[in-house]
Amino acid sequence: MDGISKFRSPIADPVVLEMARERGMEEVPLFADGRRNMPAQAWRAAFKRWAELAPERDGPVDPERTAASDPAEMTRLIKDKARELGADDVGICELTPVMINEGYSFPHKYVISLLLEEKYQAVLGGALAVEMETIDVYVRCAEVSTELGKYIRSLGYPAMADHNGTMELQAIPAMVAGGLGEMGKNGSMLHRRFGASFRPGFVLTDLPLVPDEPDLFGVQDYCMNCRLCENNCPPAAIAGSDDYVTTDGYKRWLIDIPKCYEASRLRDEYCHLCVDVCPYVHKGNGDPEKRSLYKQFMGKRRKAGWRTPQWFLEDEDGILNGGGRSEPLPALRSEVRSQK
Repeated sequence: MDGISKFRSPIADPVVLEMARERGMEEVPLFADGRRNMPAQAWRAAFKRWAELAPERDGPVDPERTAASDPAEMTRLIKDKARELGADDVGICELTPVMINEGYSFPHKYVISLLLEEKYQAVLGGALAVEMETIDVYVRCAEVSTELGKYIRSLGYPAMADHNGTMELQAIPAMVAGGLGEMGKNGSMLHRRFGASFRPGFVLTDLPLVPDEPDLFGVQDYCMNCRLCENNCPPAAIAGSDDYVTTDGYKRWLIDIPKCYEASRLRDEYCHLCVDVCPYVHKGNGDPEKRSLYKQFMGKRRKAGWRTPQWFLEDEDGILNGGGRSEPLPALRSEVRSQK
């Protein structure tokens, strides 16, 4: 099956590279050495780990195939194994051309989507804490998808992992079709329990499985009247409620990518605000702890100013007039200071 979807690399997108050149930058600041608020080696370590795992995404299939006469039982087995390996939720769908990036082709029938939750309490530590959590979860997604692929091949069925080190699949179409959530205005899929605070990994396979049904729980309707991500986006890259396109009856709000890159790639500081301010981190699950964390974080946002970038850790108390003190990552704070 050949892919038909266009894809932007989060690292080497020609748009962001040209934007950096126009500004006289030799590197894209988010991934450059010597960043003001982040040990550069953390990203380098992640890239190295993804590169290490990439050759293991596929491999020999055990010639002795495990009987799979009951796809429902095999589905249960695979979902249990995925959770054992570290996934927080799992969805399955049939592969379609829109789920594959242009220039790639796969013979597999199914996509297994694996979600790993980001710890939402990181938002109270500022941009550095959020970024460290994101990098860690990205790496674990790659590890879990790689291990699940190996497990399926051990059962005698082909399986290929896809993750941040390979990036040949379109994440959102696969996750939505696999019953893991709905597309939100912020350009992310929103999950019932995690909101947008998660990262995915994937496994393509021909193992007989039962696809999940889409999970529609009101996100798209809610986004029509909610403007939190729109109002908090520093470069105003998120479309208004009525500015969307419809594909197969499904709303898609299109992010202004060059504007987004102004905050998410061309600054030293990591921008995760459209994820962090989304109320679905607690709205769909009713989790009182997440609701409390969300209220604390939004209190900081109000003090900082809706369209301001997230504050730098070393500036937090000054910008928030003493209302931003938190100590979730003291070792990292010390390391950051030592690099100045």
